[in-house]
Amino acid sequence: METSDQVDVEAAMLARIDDGELFESIDELSPRYREILKQTAEIASISEVSVLTWACTAYPTAPDIGAKIAVCATILDEVGHAYHQGVLAEQFGVDVHARAFHDDIKFIWTWPIMEFPIRNYIEFVVMQSMLDRAGLHWTKDLELHCSFAPYRRTLRKVNFEEGFHMRHGNFWTEYYWNQSDESRAMVQRSIDWIFPFGVMWFGKPDSLKTRPEQLKYKVRGWGNDFMREKWLQSSCAFLDRLGADFPAEFDEEQKKWVITMPYPMKYEPETYTWTQEKCEHDEYWAHSRKGGPMRPAAYDRLRREEWGDQLW
Repeated sequence: METSDQVDVEAAMLARIDDGELFESIDELSPRYREILKQTAEIASISEVSVLTWACTAYPTAPDIGAKIAVCATILDEVGHAYHQGVLAEQFGVDVHARAFHDDIKFIWTWPIMEFPIRNYIEFVVMQSMLDRAGLHWTKDLELHCSFAPYRRTLRKVNFEEGFHMRHGNFWTEYYWNQSDESRAMVQRSIDWIFPFGVMWFGKPDSLKTRPEQLKYKVRGWGNDFMREKWLQSSCAFLDRLGADFPAEFDEEQKKWVITMPYPMKYEPETYTWTQEKCEHDEYWAHSRKGGPMRPAAYDRLRREEWGDQLW
């Protein structure tokens, strides 16, 4: 139960935020606002670390030296993203090193698809096109709208690089779509697997959102539904120009793309397929929290620092 003094402190904080004020120092922040920022930065920094374990699986499938360099550059970028967001999280008392390298692996959070080995380089570039696009919406929101100014600045470099990853993915997805019948089939198979993860990337619908105070305190400016919609329209427009099949159709009355897939639905980890049967949101996230086939082995390997000697 909050005391009247605590209520007054938070009310004053919200009034300043509503007036459009940006904050430079942690010392200016109320206890609740500080906690919300801490949670946001902690989840972001740890999830960025986990991208390394995922992207590394694309390296052996890269067809030439240019593709290998692209994978390595992506890994380097993502480690940088983890560093920049980790430095911010540590200002709020988060021990990022302990979270990534010493805490129980079952508490490491990442997007579910990051625990599935990448099957081929074509799948890697389709993921860049689809999922770096999703990640860019997520982090661009913070850069544009976060009321804590240092967080905005932290994400400028991150978003520049995420945008480059997406454009790299778009270019090579289109290249492989047009290269041969075999490569086109591989692109299509990748889209079938990845597209639903893009739909689910933004979490639960706003009506079920577990952290509504991110919007209340203007840590974020866009809700989950708004970001999902932005991703959907952008992704569908790209895939439609490509000529690919994807589970959405253009609604002439609404003048926008709408999904035709069951939402949400669960996936089959062993076969990289989706059930095509609707489930509840809690079912989907409980299913996802079980982790993918790379858990815990990939994190164990990360903690033993066995990455560099197998790259070249």
